Amino acid sequence: MLSKPREEINQIDGELVKLLEKRYKAVDEVVRIKKELNQPTLDASREKEVIERLSNMIETTEYRESILATFQSIMDISKDYQRKTK
Repeated sequence: MLSKPREEINQIDGELVKLLEKRYKAVDEVVRIKKELNQPTLDASREKEVIERLSNMIETTEYRESILATFQSIMDISKDYQRKTK
C-alpha cells in the first residue's frame, strides 16, 4: 500500500537532488561574481523577491507555508555555503 507513493517520493527526491546540484552550480557563479565585485553575501531585496515570486507560483494553498519554509531553508543554507566559499 505504501510502496507506490514511496516509490514516487524516491523518484521525486532523485529529481530534486539533480535540480539542487544545478542550483549550486549557479550559486558558485554568483559567488564568483560577488567576489569579483566585492559584494556582500546577503542581498535581502533579492531574497524577498524570490519568496514573493515563489509564493505566487504555489497553487495549493495548504502547501504554501511549508513550501516557502523549504525555500527559505534552501536560501539560508545557500548563504552559508556562499560565506564558506567566498
